[in-house]
Amino acid sequence: MFDLFTFGEAMALFLSQDTDDVVSAKVFARSAAGAEANVAVAVTRLGLSVYFYTHLGVDELGSAMINDFLVEGVDVSGVKRVAQFTGSMVRNPGTSRPVEATYLRKGSAASTIASSDINVDVISQSRWVHTTGITCAISQSAAQAVKFALETAREKKIPCSLDLNIRRKLWSEEEARRVLEPLAHGVDLLIGGEDEYQLIFGELDPRKAIEIAHERGCAIVVMTKGDQPIRYSINGEYGETVPPKVHAVDPVGSGDAFTGGVIAGLLSGLSPVEAIIQGSFSGARVASFFGDWAGLPTGTHGRTDPAIIAEIIGGASR
Repeated sequence: MFDLFTFGEAMALFLSQDTDDVVSAKVFARSAAGAEANVAVAVTRLGLSVYFYTHLGVDELGSAMINDFLVEGVDVSGVKRVAQFTGSMVRNPGTSRPVEATYLRKGSAASTIASSDINVDVISQSRWVHTTGITCAISQSAAQAVKFALETAREKKIPCSLDLNIRRKLWSEEEARRVLEPLAHGVDLLIGGEDEYQLIFGELDPRKAIEIAHERGCAIVVMTKGDQPIRYSINGEYGETVPPKVHAVDPVGSGDAFTGGVIAGLLSGLSPVEAIIQGSFSGARVASFFGDWAGLPTGTHGRTDPAIIAEIIGGASR
């Protein structure tokens, strides 16, 4: 039995170390990244069991990343090694200039993921299924896999979530809306940024966009906007919460940390509002560290260690 089943592209992340500019940098540190991979580690760090599926190349980067997941305790026993290369991302930390990421992922190993790769038996043994729009963007077959996973979860009455997660470097806004709009319905948790809701639902007013998502059968609807108040609707009841203010040094990955914190909180028995607040702490902490996994909080049974929450609150109050 797994607490979470998720799948998507895991990438080798090369983060420049000696300068805040990939062009001039000579030293890079390798770690791992990828939306669903980040969520998998976030939920595992909070003390729950996660089954993560992806395709990695038959190359040393793929082997290195398998080891990264094993160290974190994520179940990657089903990961498939294929002839295509392991996807990668090269970027600067963003300390003195905007983050600029270069993707090496067109035709990558993960782009070969298809519906036939989704293990229905594992989904049946899981308490939650999580998907994102990024997987839909990497290939048509991967988008079909997302559709199949969500349909399977609904059929088996397993809670499921979709993070809209639009990456404009991977596809056009028109393509994103065409693929994601039909998927953004009937999920237990829908997450996205304000601009993503506006794009997918064609509604500029944030509250109206949230109402549209709720009318489409999404039970918990969450809209984020960086460090601004988080808007949400729980079974049609609107609310807002303010995320903790921290000294952000690297915002990349904080959204996935937020998502992982929310899912883990819901699985632990927290109320939806409490789970959203937990997610905001996870997102804030990751933003205060370099790298996608470095600041992910630890905890037990899906709930963040109280000492870490106190640390975040203390940092936010200074």
